[in-house]
Amino acid sequence: MSIFGVDIASGSPSGRRPPSYSLVILDGGDITSFHMISRHRLIRFIRDRQPEIVAMDNIHELASDRRELVNILRRMPPATKVVQVTGGERPESLIKLARYHGITFDRTKSLQEAGACARLAARGVGAVLSAFQERTWIKVSRRRSLGRGGWSQNRYTRKIHGAVMGLAREVEKQLREAGLQYTSRAVEGLGGYTRAEFVVEAPREKVHINPGYYSDAQLLVQSMELPQLQYKPLLQRRGYIIAGLDPGTTTGIAALNLSGELVDLISSRSMSSSDVIEWIAARGRPLVVATDVSPTPGAVEKVKRAFNAVLFSPGGDIPAEEKIALGKEFGYKNDHERDALAAAISAFKKYRNKFLQVEKKVPAEIDPDEVKALVVRGYSIENAIAEFMPSSASRARLAAAQPDGGQASLDTPLGASPGASAEASADVSVLRQQNQQLAEQVRTLRSYVDELKAGLAEKETALRVVNGKLDRLRDKTAREIKRQHEIKIRDKEIARLRSVLRSERKHIKKLKKTLTRQKKAEMIEETRGLLKLKPLEAFSREAVQLAAEQYGLEKGDLIFLEDASGGGRSTVELLMEEKISGLVAKGEMAPAMREHFLDLGIPVFSCKDLPVQIINNMPFVRPEDVLAAQAAWEVEMKERRARLEAEKLESLFQEYRVERKKEEKRKQKLAKDAAGSAN
Repeated sequence: MSIFGVDIASGSPSGRRPPSYSLVILDGGDITSFHMISRHRLIRFIRDRQPEIVAMDNIHELASDRRELVNILRRMPPATKVVQVTGGERPESLIKLARYHGITFDRTKSLQEAGACARLAARGVGAVLSAFQERTWIKVSRRRSLGRGGWSQNRYTRKIHGAVMGLAREVEKQLREAGLQYTSRAVEGLGGYTRAEFVVEAPREKVHINPGYYSDAQLLVQSMELPQLQYKPLLQRRGYIIAGLDPGTTTGIAALNLSGELVDLISSRSMSSSDVIEWIAARGRPLVVATDVSPTPGAVEKVKRAFNAVLFSPGGDIPAEEKIALGKEFGYKNDHERDALAAAISAFKKYRNKFLQVEKKVPAEIDPDEVKALVVRGYSIENAIAEFMPSSASRARLAAAQPDGGQASLDTPLGASPGASAEASADVSVLRQQNQQLAEQVRTLRSYVDELKAGLAEKETALRVVNGKLDRLRDKTAREIKRQHEIKIRDKEIARLRSVLRSERKHIKKLKKTLTRQKKAEMIEETRGLLKLKPLEAFSREAVQLAAEQYGLEKGDLIFLEDASGGGRSTVELLMEEKISGLVAKGEMAPAMREHFLDLGIPVFSCKDLPVQIINNMPFVRPEDVLAAQAAWEVEMKERRARLEAEKLESLFQEYRVERKKEEKRKQKLAKDAAGSAN
């Protein structure tokens, strides 16, 4: 095992002068030293040799602030542990720790101090610094900026986004093959992904994906940072716990540590006595087994004997209101968890004052939980502390604890001292008590082993049945997983095709807008040099009024009549009032209406004589065609006037002839009358 011991030699991370470090490398039996190396070279050493532990007395000697420290930790190999040998949240003196473990060094020499850190870490002393979660963050993004672009911007964008999507799929494939759980999120873009992110439920050292640049995409892989720096003991040891138990059809179990903090809480209908013992043993070393009722149930007694723990019974049933108040701080799911939690808390409250006294009196080099365990088992605090101290120091403390003064007793010869005799008998009594406890524990464990053997045979039979079911379920699950995998691949392909379809639809919409603008431009170009007509849908008064509102009929307008059938003199006179300059009729108009227009002097042209062009639903004619039609109309009007004059003159001649004939007849009659009277 390779261990790096590091200590700052000169300078400071937060000062003007850059820091230099002393480095001692323990590699098996080999020791290598380096003095006055820069921080950059130190990190390069760590990256190249990848030690299991980098030990320091103060990790803040590496960086000036938390952000810089996290960045340095990111640059180190994922499997390397950074250990602060003086402890985590409450560091102790390096000299004190070294003296306790029999290590000597000169504190004025940084190289020796670095060696002391390495040797302490080799013995499992210190706390591991943790700045990252057990999760890894992977980001796939563009390597190049898209920029403003030109004619080929869309093609270039699709190429970049396609590269990002391809790299993201490769990352996802590697994660699936490695069997890692992950969640992913991708932002779609034109032709692929603009970026993709993965959160892998595994530490960085288990994610074998290398960051870097890949053509048009880039890959970033790093551990997810914790909100605060955390320290964990380099050597994990199961601590003492207080177990609260509520047996019955549904079993409730609560576990508290000796600081009164909740370790775990459970309730289950399917827990046997052996299951309860296994559950408690997995959470720590049971020091007290507590119940909330009196007398003590047999199941609680059995668990207590299995661990040789101290039994706590309240002497009477704890009221429900008190249980609710006790468990409110931690929370619980049901009454069984509440009862188990109330029992554990009541036991902790019984010993809380003693525990506080132990924490005040215990020396720094002694584990306070071990002293608390002896106190719970009946030791006085001074005797419990003496059990963990060297013999001379133990006698000194015991002497100081005696009310009549300890120095005289220590100076008295052993054979003649009543105090020494009392002390010896006390030690014998303690040893006998321990011997009885151990014998009882052996008997309990032997009976427990017999129970386990009987239960093991039953479980092996049940296990064979369950294994058969499990094999069938595995086959079914494998088929289902394969089916879900295929569905997932299809869904992703459908999503990709939908994305492409959306992009193509946007492109088509853009082309349609461009085509519409071009058509409008062509229409505008076509109408240049043409004369616009005012449309009239029908030959009626309502249509004339509607055209006047929509198009604003004015003096001199040329009207296009879309339907020339129908109409009447009132409609013609209404158009006359608008003082239009002429009318282009589509279809045949009634001769009487045409004659009425001619009588009023309004030209009426047919579409054959004056061709009409419909552009953007509006009628247009060429000015030269209008001039030609007006010239033809004037010739027609002259011929009509001449014809009407001739007809009028012929009518006068006819009237004169009729009058002459009437006059002659009258004269002939008068002549006949005169001749008759003469006869």
